[in-house]
Amino acid sequence: MAQLTAMIKKILLTLVGVIIFSIVGVSIWMSIPFAYQQETTTASLQSNNLVTVKQGKFIEFIPAADTSIGLIFYPGGKTSAETFAPLMQEFAKQGVYSAITPMPLKTAFLGINKADDVIAANPRIKHWYIAGHSLGGVAAAEYIKANANKLAGMLLWASYPGSDISAVNLPVLSIYADKDLQSTPAKIAQYKTLLATTTDYVVISNGNHWQFGHYLDELNQQQGLITRDEQQQQVLEQSLLFINNNIQ
Repeated sequence: MAQLTAMIKKILLTLVGVIIFSIVGVSIWMSIPFAYQQETTTASLQSNNLVTVKQGKFIEFIPAADTSIGLIFYPGGKTSAETFAPLMQEFAKQGVYSAITPMPLKTAFLGINKADDVIAANPRIKHWYIAGHSLGGVAAAEYIKANANKLAGMLLWASYPGSDISAVNLPVLSIYADKDLQSTPAKIAQYKTLLATTTDYVVISNGNHWQFGHYLDELNQQQGLITRDEQQQQVLEQSLLFINNNIQ
């Protein structure tokens, strides 16, 4: 009996060790971000005559002119917040206060309520929107379940919900690309039932997953794509149209 007990104890300790090792391994892997275009993103993190950039708990892009509209952005998995700095800079130039929330271990699921920090720090903003790319969009969709009353709308970029939010009373825009090999058009269609039937959909022809942000070109080897600038211009224009049409 003593030998059996010792054997069971040894097996349990081994299993615990394997689980801990796996968790640590996954955490380390998730915390190593996809490479991004540092020269371009660094330039976008500099203030200019149109936008003031501040970096603290989150990265803020503050328009020179007063605004009551704000956009909170959740990056996707294994993605540095800086990857989306150029696009957020463009939103701010159009008069939308924008903030990127860096996520613990580059994992948006560990920071679902990060939007609360941005909202609390900016009482002057009256119309809040939340956006997310890829897994960041999944986390944003979870956030709106209990916080729709704080928001004027949600934007999903190459993303879809992980659970049913079809009953949430909030305008939603889904922008996806027809050559996205990660959040494929088939997946967007498959998960439509998790969103309200009033959701707006915009497809970017000859766009892909990586050109929503400034990921390094090594991740972007598909043929027949529009340029990154062209894709992001469409994202910007369609998002601004949605934002301006849904101010509450």
